[in-house]
Amino acid sequence: MYDVCVIGSGAGAGPVIYELSKAGFKVVVLEKGPWYRTRDFSKDEFGVSRRDMYSPNLKDERHVIETFDEDENEWIAENTYDTGFSFWNGNCVGGSSNFMSGYFERMKPKDFRLLSEYGPIEDANIVDWPITYNDLEPYYTKVEQVVGISGKVVKHKFLEPRSTADFPYPPLQENIAAQWIDQAAKQLGWEVIPLPRCILSQPKNERNACYYSNYCGSYGCSSGAKGSSRAALIHDALKTGNCTIIPNAKVFHLETNGSFKIKKAWYYDADDQKQSIEAKIFVVACQAIETSRLLLMSKNKEFPYGVANNHGLVGKNLIFSAGGTGEGYFYYDELNPVDAEALKTPGLFINRSLNEFYEFEDENGKRIKGGTAHFLFEHAVGIGKAIRQKWQNNQLVYGTALKRKLEKYFKNTRKITFRNFFGLAADR
Repeated sequence: MYDVCVIGSGAGAGPVIYELSKAGFKVVVLEKGPWYRTRDFSKDEFGVSRRDMYSPNLKDERHVIETFDEDENEWIAENTYDTGFSFWNGNCVGGSSNFMSGYFERMKPKDFRLLSEYGPIEDANIVDWPITYNDLEPYYTKVEQVVGISGKVVKHKFLEPRSTADFPYPPLQENIAAQWIDQAAKQLGWEVIPLPRCILSQPKNERNACYYSNYCGSYGCSSGAKGSSRAALIHDALKTGNCTIIPNAKVFHLETNGSFKIKKAWYYDADDQKQSIEAKIFVVACQAIETSRLLLMSKNKEFPYGVANNHGLVGKNLIFSAGGTGEGYFYYDELNPVDAEALKTPGLFINRSLNEFYEFEDENGKRIKGGTAHFLFEHAVGIGKAIRQKWQNNQLVYGTALKRKLEKYFKNTRKITFRNFFGLAADR
């Protein structure tokens, strides 16, 4: 019997696996997906962008998504197998942290007091956190050191209190576009700050520094620089000898002992055979949706509505971050040759974050919780760029016209985008 069984291995599970293994507990990890190593990740554009290489088969892993039909004034539920809508899942050891862009920003003290600071929201269940920013600050600091955060702390009006003056690793290399954004923000009187990243700018232990491959978000890191749960936490947990990983283990039921305590996890193995694991303690950390689904599926005498759901709250009151995107274009033939060549440099980051509207006032003078905007280049994947050029004025472009459009776009254009995140989280 193991001391602890952790279900899931992503960003939520990784710190638990790391800490308990280092503390001497015997930990077993049940991960639904396969176990890719750093050497397995490549820049396979076709596999990632057209074949969902790291996402599960929709026939086996379908989800139900509801959309609101304004004409019928009702919610319509459709499963992803029928619609073909495959969204980012990260179904493997380390979870979606393998494929994140690695933006790393702390929450602010006010984020822990949303009800007190900004008041109630109609039809929402807003409450203050039972802990404060100061309670979490030492753990933010530890994560920055253990995972390896690169960046530079600069003072600004929304800067959260810190116990360290700077991040453990210096900033990653930046494209000249970052300087242009700084200049434009200064002219507008806005504060743009360097964006810290969960990507190593210098080697750390057995992980190499970023080599600016031009493929970051949505791709696994072949250098180990990206601070995924797998590379930054589970790798060290395995070296203790106290951690066992069981990949391709899809947990479908948590069995209790008749007195409200989980004693066994049942799962299907790689050969689709039923197996079970016993442990003294169970940690369910397989993302909000999958965690809720497993708990709700685990019905028994003590939990007729699913484990931990006797009050009907499992799967409710989830917190998400909403947002939007925008884009603009640089045209090489409108720049001087030196700037154009600097802009063309592949792989280098923009790494700029706009916090000017983290909080603002509406037309009535009421304070509103805003969010953060991140600036980044269009993803380097050529397939994606090409596909996005096939439409013009709602007309399909093809043949010679498409060829000329592609030539102009790839040779003379670099697109910059911004992503707005409003809520408690600002990553992914």
